[in-house]
Parts: sequence; structure tokens; C-alpha cells
Amino acid sequence: MADASDDRRIGTTIAGYRLESRIGRGGMGVVYRARHINLERRAAVKIIAPDLAESSGFRERFTREARIAAGLQHPNIVTVYDAGEVDGTLYLAMQLVDGADLAAMLRAEGRLRPYRAIDVCRQVASALDAAHAQGLIHRDVKPANVLIEGRVAYLTDFGLTKRLEGTHAPLTRAGDVVGTIHYVAPEQIEGGTVSARTDVYSLGCLLYHCLTGQVPFARDTDVGVIYAHLSEDPPRPSRVRADLPEGLDAVIAKGLEKAPERRFASCGDLMAAARGAVDAAGPLSETSPPGRRTGSMESDVSDAIPGMRDAAAAARRARVLLAGMDASTRAIARVALGDRVDVREAATLGMALDVARDARPDLVILAWKNTGGDVVGALRSDPLTRDSKLLLVVDDRESTSREVMAAGADEKLAAPFSPLQLQVKLRRLLGADAVGA
Repeated sequence: MADASDDRRIGTTIAGYRLESRIGRGGMGVVYRARHINLERRAAVKIIAPDLAESSGFRERFTREARIAAGLQHPNIVTVYDAGEVDGTLYLAMQLVDGADLAAMLRAEGRLRPYRAIDVCRQVASALDAAHAQGLIHRDVKPANVLIEGRVAYLTDFGLTKRLEGTHAPLTRAGDVVGTIHYVAPEQIEGGTVSARTDVYSLGCLLYHCLTGQVPFARDTDVGVIYAHLSEDPPRPSRVRADLPEGLDAVIAKGLEKAPERRFASCGDLMAAARGAVDAAGPLSETSPPGRRTGSMESDVSDAIPGMRDAAAAARRARVLLAGMDASTRAIARVALGDRVDVREAATLGMALDVARDARPDLVILAWKNTGGDVVGALRSDPLTRDSKLLLVVDDRESTSREVMAAGADEKLAAPFSPLQLQVKLRRLLGADAVGA
């Protein structure tokens, strides 16, 4: 319990709630354990810091936060009971969760056991997907905003929540950086439009932290952290913790894709893939937590962000996988793709799924001949590859066959073909700016 020996609010009453003890203090104010005098209901009451309460802009944001949170009814979201102002004091009354936040748990334990980590993050994912279903995104998913009571996880603090339509999120706006830098999505850093997949990214960072005991991009400065979020490959949890299955590496990599459209479509999809990777690995050993790594931060990052644009753009280049093609066809394909696309190759169709799981391409160009149908089915059923677009290269006489038509490809291209013919397909599938002229 927080030290409250000099707290004069304890024992007083606000809006019918008697403040019994102090739970904690944060940047927005102080949270108290309280009881409603008439209803005999326990609650957590947040008293907003006076310097914030005096700001008219903050008052508007506070009112919005309370309304948003009050409208979210879900077993893994902290329920808001009441909010308002009494004698110039802003307060928020909410469900009391008897437990610690996930940040404190990770500080104490270092990391969580794999199935425990997945269970906690699964509940957070359920809460986020429920918010997304109402057109809301959280934007500040982090351990301190996850409360744990027994086996139940609760998501709290929707203070940065935005509606989906036309939402932009500049990281350098006052109040948005503190506490979020290790879990923030690239589009938030760049001030781009945020979406449900912004929360998917943050949940991926949270899952990585729970599994390994480390934040995904631990650097000495906040500038280094931001650069890593924008341009560096996602870390592999199995390299930090050897007893974790390598299948989780691909799950984290897809969740932490730089481009939102490459991530899992929902938080639930991310956690289903993570659970599948752990289940497929069989029993996991439980080893002692690794030593923690910490780093200092610098205060001003906005000047450094423009210099990272080129690296961020390179990290988001379109990725194309060429699978099962002969040397001549591959050469033609590379001419059409030019130098603005990252190209991976799978020499045989049998290798296509493994390479696709590792590369997570935007587009797979697949030779249909010799079991192409089996590969298409495997790509479409795997959670890490099913969102990749698919272009089938078929013999001219096969292009209208029942098997090819039923394969579910996004486009077909009859062989032999010219670079120009392939470029037409590429522009349709990847966009006009993705490939060279």
C-alpha cells in the first residue's frame, strides 16, 4: 500500500464516496480505496491532480474519457461508476480491483510462465477487441494499465482512447510519450492515422515483455527506442529465452510489423496464433527469470524523428515471395519487380510455406504446377500467411480449369508472360507506388 501518512484526503467524503486509504499515485492524480456511503459499494476513486484539473482542455479530455470508459461493458474492462466535479475537484469512481498491476508483477517476477503470459494477454486482447467493436482504440496498452486480480486481468485507463474515424496520434504531443514509448506503434510515432491494428502492435509488445521479462526494443535512449520501433526487425523471443518455442518468433514478428496492414487483423487473432505456437511445441520448461535490463531516456525526441523517415520507409517496402518457379521465370519476375521491392525465393513449392512464415510477404507469386493447390491451401489456413495476397502462375490451358478457379487466388497470370504483363498484376495487387516504372 502506498505511503499516505500525510494525505489529508483520507477519511473525507467526495460525491458520496468515503476515501479509506491511498492505493497509488500517478501523473494524473491519486487513486484511493473508497466505499460509497449509501450503496455500501467498494470503489477506486481517482482524484485528478489540481494542476491538471485547472486546465480547460484537460477537463474536456477528462469528460470524454469518463464517457468512453462508462460505455464499455466487458468482464476484462474496469467498470466506471461515476465521474464529475465537486468544489473544483475532478474525480472518477470505478470498479475496485484487489490486486497489483501487471507492471508490478513483472518487476517482481521478471517474466510470466508462457501459458500465464498468454492467458493474461488473451484477456487484454478480448477487452481491446470489444472496444474496437464499438469503434474505439485504446492507444496506451502497457503493463501499468493492466490490473490483475487472481486469474482475471482488467484493462484500464482509456484516457488516450480515440474514435477510429480520421484519428491521428502525434507522439510528441504533451502527455502521450510518458510511459508508452516501449509499447508504441510506428504510426503513433509518425503522427499517422491509428487503427485497431495500432493496439495489436502494442499488445504484441506487451506479450513479448510478459514472455521474456524484457521490453522488445531495450535501448539506452528514447531516440534509440523510437528508431527501433520505426526501422528494426522485431526481436525473437526464443533468442532471449531459449525454452520458448521458435513458433512464437513468427507470431511476434507479425504482430510487430511496421506496416499496420501486415499485422494480425485483431488482437484475438494475435493471441490465438500465440496459443497455437505454444501448444504445438508441447510441454515447456520453466526456468528462472533472466536479469532485467533497464535504460535511461532523453526528454526531447521530436527533432530526431524526421531523420528516421528513410529507415522507416525501407522497413515498409513491399515484400514478394517467388515460389516454385524455374530460373527463366524467376528472372523475368525480378525484372518486373525492380529494386523497390524486397524479393524472397522458395526454390521448391515444398519450401514455400516455411519461407512465407518467416518472410510474411505482402504477395506470394506461386507456380501452380506440381501440387500448387496444396500449397495454396496451406498458405490460406496458416494464421501467419493467410493475409498475404496470392498470384498464381499457370499454363495458359490451365487458367480456366476448375481446380485453378477454386483455389481462391487474388489474381492469375498465364505463362509465359512478359515483365510488363506481370507489372500490371503487381500494380493491381500492391499499388502503383509499390513497384518501379
